[in-house]
Amino acid sequence: MATLKEIANSVGVSVGTVSRVLNHDSSISVSDETKIKIFDTAEELQYKTLKQRKNINNVNINKLRVGIVEMYNHSEQLQDPYYLLLRSVVDKECFDNEIEVVNIYKSENGYKFIGNEELNGVIAIGKFSKKEVKMLSEISDNIVYLDSSPDEQKFDSVNVNFKLGTNKALDYLLELGHREIGYIGSYKTLDDFKEKTMDNRLKNYTEYMKSKDLYKEENVLDTKEMTTIAGYEAIKDFINSSKKMPTAFFVGTDTIATGVLKALYENNIKVPEDVSIIGFNDLIASQYTIPPLTTVRVHIEHLASASVDLILEKINKSRSYCKKVIIPSELVIRQSTMELKNNN
Repeated sequence: MATLKEIANSVGVSVGTVSRVLNHDSSISVSDETKIKIFDTAEELQYKTLKQRKNINNVNINKLRVGIVEMYNHSEQLQDPYYLLLRSVVDKECFDNEIEVVNIYKSENGYKFIGNEELNGVIAIGKFSKKEVKMLSEISDNIVYLDSSPDEQKFDSVNVNFKLGTNKALDYLLELGHREIGYIGSYKTLDDFKEKTMDNRLKNYTEYMKSKDLYKEENVLDTKEMTTIAGYEAIKDFINSSKKMPTAFFVGTDTIATGVLKALYENNIKVPEDVSIIGFNDLIASQYTIPPLTTVRVHIEHLASASVDLILEKINKSRSYCKKVIIPSELVIRQSTMELKNNN
């Protein structure tokens, strides 16, 4: 785990600045470029290369050129840095495999990249509309979609096992004695084709709680957006409504959870003594919140590694069929959860 001081020294800013950026403090006055550098540096300092990987290459990979296209621009990514960090690790995986990375940009006439040489493949990070998927298909036959799966018969894809992560979080809260468990997150998020549908985490939470006969609609808080301020406002409104506070909340993302923790602190509601909180993603900031956040870890390094492995296999072995890889998630227990002492 990288320390705040190590990150600050590497970027050339104060420890306080690093802490506030990682905790999404909207009042801090630093440039987007500095924020991005802090997130990238934090990820880089704790990044570990997966050394034991099968060597499936039959050609000189020094000549491979892989394009990377992202759903969000940097300003949008700063609202929830999950995709920013994912891109950072994909770049590192490509570097470890001696693959040249080429940035792909969206223009009015389709997707473009700099240079005249053809690309050997494309890694598309995030969600893309049907039109965008069609345009990307014109660039390369070898495409891996990371965090979406627009067509399992045409494209390789790598995704997170959301159901496993949600169940692990809720199983743990039940083990601690919690029965009044709420959910905080956006009801609807982008699906594989960039259309708003019911969020997978909320869907899995609802199914799980109903199967245990514990579901209560009033304990589900819709943040509308996956941002820190949305989490802050949602829990603040809930507190002001004078409704009974659940003993625990499962939160859709760590970014939202950061805002939830801030609002609870401002209203003298102690975490985890009064309410336990579990997030999702295990972003770098989760290690530095007060208290450190219990969360479901999405193995970004495995997602990136799998996407690069699929590209190499597709290129070097001319694999004709498509693969969909599902990466398991893991519960990371920190200090934002505790056993319920007075179980009602």
